[in-house]
Amino acid sequence: MSPSLLSVAGVTKRFGGLVAVDDVSLEVAPGEIVGLIGPNGAGKTTLFNMMAGAFPPDRGDIVFDGHSLRGRSAATICRLGLVRTFQIPQPFGSMTVLETIQTAALLHDRSIAASRAAALAIARRVGLEGREASPTPSLTNAQKKRLEVARALGANPKLILLDEVMAGLNAAEVARMLILVQQLRRDGVTVVLVEHNMEAVLRVSDRLVVLETGRKIADGPPRSVVEDPAVIRAYLGEGTEEDAA
Repeated sequence: MSPSLLSVAGVTKRFGGLVAVDDVSLEVAPGEIVGLIGPNGAGKTTLFNMMAGAFPPDRGDIVFDGHSLRGRSAATICRLGLVRTFQIPQPFGSMTVLETIQTAALLHDRSIAASRAAALAIARRVGLEGREASPTPSLTNAQKKRLEVARALGANPKLILLDEVMAGLNAAEVARMLILVQQLRRDGVTVVLVEHNMEAVLRVSDRLVVLETGRKIADGPPRSVVEDPAVIRAYLGEGTEEDAA
């Protein structure tokens, strides 16, 4: 594996008596697509929130592109090149599609003309060409998911955290989103995605990391991970191998 772009080292996060993430470590190399999976309540979103700077770990460290993220704000982490989307799209309701993307582009390019040009190119890149002047509330759910990705791309990321960008999409929309995720890698963006659509995760990921009740229980090639008995138990509960099959 290449030197890590993102290194998570023994991070733990507690909320009162609940340990949401428990001593988790993982590495992400430049150019990888890593799927972060696990049952509901496994700690995936909490780990994403720590990576993105929503709150700090109680223990451990997260290093991105050689920079420790401890004590850094979400805005600073974004400027370093680590950005995220949200499971439930959160568009700026008073803005158009183009204005939303341009707002992110202004983080690294203060020129109105240059940021507008970048936003137009990103809209085409994610499949929102022709909707640039549309108010964001008028978009379909699939288009809002694409806008989430577009807004993240506006910040010119090195690594993007995709939080269930395929949730609620039909099969055709999932296929288009998979093409977009693969294009991100071809464009030089590293991807970590949380996703419950296992078929989609298996098709797009180089590697899977599995969390259960806050702890990492597997990390490796997708097919070997989904055949791991510990992973099968995490998803299906206790039972026989015949039951899992």
